[in-house]
Amino acid sequence: MLEQVVQERDDKVIVLLHHMVMWLMAGYLLADMISGFSLMKLGIDLKFSLIYKTPLFGLLLLLIGRYRFKLMLAILGLIVILMIAPVISYLKFVQPAMFFFDFGYVIKLLMPMTIFTYFYVMSKEAPVWSYRWAKTILWACFLSLSLNFVFASLGMGQGTYNTGGGNTAGSTGFIYAGNELGSTFLVIFGYALHKVWNDRPRYLYLVLGMFTIFCGLLVATKTTMLAALILVIMIPIANERQNLFRFTKFKAKLIVPLVIALVILVISLFEILDSIGLLGRFEYFYKQRGVIGIIWSNRDVFIAELMSIYMHQSSVIEQLFGQGIAIGLKHSVGKGSAEVDFVDLLIWFGFIGLSLCLAFYSFLIGLSAKLTLRAKSIHAPAIFLINGLLFMLSALSGHIWISGTLGISVGVINGLLWYEKMDLDKLSVGKSAT
Repeated sequence: MLEQVVQERDDKVIVLLHHMVMWLMAGYLLADMISGFSLMKLGIDLKFSLIYKTPLFGLLLLLIGRYRFKLMLAILGLIVILMIAPVISYLKFVQPAMFFFDFGYVIKLLMPMTIFTYFYVMSKEAPVWSYRWAKTILWACFLSLSLNFVFASLGMGQGTYNTGGGNTAGSTGFIYAGNELGSTFLVIFGYALHKVWNDRPRYLYLVLGMFTIFCGLLVATKTTMLAALILVIMIPIANERQNLFRFTKFKAKLIVPLVIALVILVISLFEILDSIGLLGRFEYFYKQRGVIGIIWSNRDVFIAELMSIYMHQSSVIEQLFGQGIAIGLKHSVGKGSAEVDFVDLLIWFGFIGLSLCLAFYSFLIGLSAKLTLRAKSIHAPAIFLINGLLFMLSALSGHIWISGTLGISVGVINGLLWYEKMDLDKLSVGKSAT
């Protein structure tokens, strides 16, 4: 237990703070739902989610510093580097709202890295306790998201698309950020599917798979619909572990039913999109700009102009450190975001900010891939699949690497990799505890 690990003079306070951090992470999606409810139903933006997560970030830093002071200083150093652009933009334009907007993005950007670092520290200091809590947090998030989807299915919450005439299509429930919900759905339901595939009868996987596809269609964004289909199909394949990159009998057995299932799903998907009024929307984008128009929904237009500003209207300092959302002041229609993470990070936090993210998420993909090839890997197969999908999504859409809704769950699920590297038998958390 954690209480047995911490034995210094102020141990009770430290134990309380550790428990507080874990409970805050477990309940963060409920906080997002409360924040969304207040905005949608009461018309009041209470900033509850921000008030909830800012102290969490501060507590994580303090607890990391308690055991690994240099790691805390490293994170603080990253905050200073990433805040160079917002500070310069503030001194240049004196726009407090933009400054605090940029600061919020910095915290969102560093939240997964900070949580990942926290679990690294706790894997050394209190491995059994923190390992169990990491799994508890992910299951709590699954229950929270499932509750949100129940509300959405009952017609409560926010519609995903406005189809005109006061009609809407899809629903994100009480989580206001629809794009961020899709990527969070990928992480949390990917974990749940993985655990059910490994630890429960196959019929339960089919039940959860159907529920996953239902939730993806319910939200009706491209991210959630594709994530649902890919997760249900790929989780069993990823769990071949050391045989993942080999053609096996299991993959051969899956080919025919997978092809049949995909054909049925594609036909059903077209009918569903047509019934909720979204097929016409996708056809419009296809006629306007082809497949790129469907994938990016005209984001390619914003990308072209913002990249032109970055290349031809920005100083070397701005290219290196970024210029925050103040770059919108240079845009023809005031657009300060391309809503594609690769581009947004480059223009907001410069080459240095983009390189930092690429390095971190490439490390996570590499580590999870390496651990997946172990015959006895526990969580790595799902984490590798999830990390790879998130990386691809970040190149096609926004709100992946800079997401208040996604960041905590990404940090927690990747935190499990630290325990994957250890001898779990020595931690007395064998298969029965997973």
